[in-house]
Amino acid sequence: MQTTQDRVQKLVTFSAKLYNSAVVRADSLGIPFAEYVRHTLIKDVEESNKNLPMVDAETEKRIGLSLKDIEEGRYTTVDPSDEKALNAILGIKE
Repeated sequence: MQTTQDRVQKLVTFSAKLYNSAVVRADSLGIPFAEYVRHTLIKDVEESNKNLPMVDAETEKRIGLSLKDIEEGRYTTVDPSDEKALNAILGIKE
């Protein structure tokens, strides 16, 4: 269920030429102008966000080193239900 906090309404001013071009484009797609603007904005934001790193450089480096360790067989298998063994590997004193 959407609440009023899930939406923001803004007044946006367009030049007549831009507005008319956008209306023609929306009409050619068979969608309302507002939906066209919303869709265009969503696509632009998705495009700019896809190049953002998901983790910082240090974490990216550590992930790379961990993957290399796995490829080269440097890893330990632990049964997560064995709390005593898990604590020993993690250095947690009981």
